[in-house]
Amino acid sequence: MTIAAGFRCFDGVLLATDSEHTVGQSKYKAQKIFEVRCGDFFSGAIPECSRMLVAGAGDNGAISEVVESLGNSEEVYTQSVTFEGIERAIRRCKLGKGATVLIGVKVYTERQARLLRVEEDDYEKIRITQFWPTSEYSCTFTGTEVAESICREISYWLYSSGLPVLSMREIAKHLLGRAISHSLYCDFPVQIDYLFDTGCAQLARDIALPDYGKGYLCGVHTLLGNAFCGCVDPTVSDERFEKSLQSLVDKLREVRNDTLNPK
Repeated sequence: MTIAAGFRCFDGVLLATDSEHTVGQSKYKAQKIFEVRCGDFFSGAIPECSRMLVAGAGDNGAISEVVESLGNSEEVYTQSVTFEGIERAIRRCKLGKGATVLIGVKVYTERQARLLRVEEDDYEKIRITQFWPTSEYSCTFTGTEVAESICREISYWLYSSGLPVLSMREIAKHLLGRAISHSLYCDFPVQIDYLFDTGCAQLARDIALPDYGKGYLCGVHTLLGNAFCGCVDPTVSDERFEKSLQSLVDKLREVRNDTLNPK
């Protein structure tokens, strides 16, 4: 098992997973978010081609078959890609009860990217659930029970569909990091990929947030998450909360010093 999460954001869709694969008794780290290239990508005739991202939890073989099946399907490989065609291709996939797949879809003729949860019901029929910014709950999780429960609990405080993709990128690192830390069946690093709505990619690049997982910024998102969780969690003692605040303040001072006085 593993953990996978999907978030519908203000300006697009974001998928996040851990990195652990399990085959029998063997465990190894590998890619867990896959891009399926649509037919219009190869035509070169349009400036913004259709894209699909696939992530999942459960049976690795079943998830790999879904990725391969979608990549080889006529509806996806055509240069005239439509969501209806992609949906037909998804419904032909065989998942079984041992896997759930999260799919991000951005068709170039549609303004918004779509977030889908795909699973097989008790009658062996494919069930597709869509998540929109206006949905009551616009994010979804699947994976090992402990990790999924932690993600749901923390996301209640940290996630909003009004957040931009690049802000959610940093929150997702903390959210899945917490889940991985407390699960025996997940492992670092957190993998993240995303799809922007039409016209949002350039705007996001113009206001791009720094990567808090690299350089002297490393650890900021974790300390911020610890302080915020302590703020809203009644089981956290005052002493522990004050300690998390002090750690965050110390780190921010360090970042400021390194920024103003580069070595």
